[in-house]
Amino acid sequence: MGETKQTRAESLFQKGYREMQKESAKDSLKANFSFIKPLERSAKLKNPKANFILGYILCMGFKDIPLDIKKGSKILSKCFESLSNLSTVTHDYQATKFLSEYYRVPLANHVKDDAKVTKLLKLSDDYKEMSFQGENLSFEEPAQNSFAVSAKDEKQQIQNNATYDQLVLAIKELSEDGSYDNKERIESIKRSAKNGNIRAANFLGEIYARGEVVEKDMNTSRLYFEEAEALGSIRAKYMLGVMTLEGSYTRRDIIKGLNRIYQAAKAGLKEAQFYLGKVYYAGEMLDRDVEKAYVYFQAAYSRGEKESEKYLHAIESERKDKIFAHFE
Repeated sequence: MGETKQTRAESLFQKGYREMQKESAKDSLKANFSFIKPLERSAKLKNPKANFILGYILCMGFKDIPLDIKKGSKILSKCFESLSNLSTVTHDYQATKFLSEYYRVPLANHVKDDAKVTKLLKLSDDYKEMSFQGENLSFEEPAQNSFAVSAKDEKQQIQNNATYDQLVLAIKELSEDGSYDNKERIESIKRSAKNGNIRAANFLGEIYARGEVVEKDMNTSRLYFEEAEALGSIRAKYMLGVMTLEGSYTRRDIIKGLNRIYQAAKAGLKEAQFYLGKVYYAGEMLDRDVEKAYVYFQAAYSRGEKESEKYLHAIESERKDKIFAHFE
């Protein structure tokens, strides 16, 4: 049986989306437009997810691609209903995640609604888990699945869970205890990090960076954050980006640092979104752009970064001053 129009559209979307993610991971802040063509072809075949990404890029920006909020909002308005249908009828986790953006930023005249964002992101995670049932999706715990396991495997799972529980307890105790007499617990966490526990690696990166519980050591902090980043941690990517910008452990590199922070912001990390808002607002490392700054501050605020509010008010005041100056 030949490929249907819908299947072709989805295939093109996935190809373009993967290329876009690869492009996002590159150090350069200049965009390679290879991902645009498959997304545009998919959009012409009426794939709402492809239309969403194209509209989102125009509204939110992607590397050096020019913003066109009016055109982007028009595209996003037209594909909202189709994304909703995909989410409700086929339980498409990507469409569901994209829907959350309408209420998080907000987009296309939607009102910010944190409760809806939380609900949609939870649904997206549930749908994704359904799509990949039986696969190990977690770095921290053994995946639960419906397949029978041998007695040996079951015993190993119990041991893994026990080790994980001990790690969580050790982290909690370390967080509450500011003394340096924690060698045994730290060694337990280091073993977990070595075995691929993303939470352990991040925790060690944090405490060595701040000098809490252990002596401050930026080089050791960097190594643990690099481990966590390799395991997929967005927070570790952000922390490494800040370190690179500040030259905390190596030669300062603005491009590499900003790119890491940019990726973390796009993944939804509020600290990274807030940081980029300040970068665009200050206009020191990049050309000043209060509109982009506003978008990032708004995104960070919607995720609970309260300090963003004062910047949002400041930008709104600037806008009003410009309007009034027009009539003077």
